[in-house]
Parts: sequence; structure tokens; C-alpha cells
Amino acid sequence: MRTQERLHAIRAAGADVAARLKPPLYRRVDQHDVGTLYTACYRPAEGQVTYHWPDQSCAQSFSNFACGTHTVSFGQPVDRPGTESPR
Repeated sequence: MRTQERLHAIRAAGADVAARLKPPLYRRVDQHDVGTLYTACYRPAEGQVTYHWPDQSCAQSFSNFACGTHTVSFGQPVDRPGTESPR
């Protein structure tokens, strides 16, 4: 069911990055460690890609590639029975 909902949403969003960064396409990490890290807009004919997070975007290309990092904070660790949370 969730797959069909997401498929409908991605088709409706098209190239609208803001729509792709909202539920059901963008999800925070849940108790099962499932969530969205980023969304990307690929332009293979131009050799370009732009990665999008809710707070930042990063454009890259074959001709102007810059190594870098982006840290995503998912909030507090989730306690699970039988595991110890790092504090």
C-alpha cells in the first residue's frame, strides 16, 4: 500500500523538488531505521546531478566535481529492547 502511495506522489511531484522533500516521499528515520537520506535530480545529458536535503542542496557535474560531505542529523537515538543506545 505504501509503495503505491509513494509512486502516485512521485508522479504527481514531477520535477518539483519541494514536493519530493515532503511526506510520503521524504520520511524521517523511524523505529525501524527507515527514512529518506536525500532526493536527487539527475541530468545525464548535461553530466550533472543536484542532491537535495531539507536544509541544503549540492550541485555536482563531471566537469566541476567537488568532494565534500553533508551530515544529516536524525535526532535522538531510538531505544530498542535488547540493545543499548549510545549516549
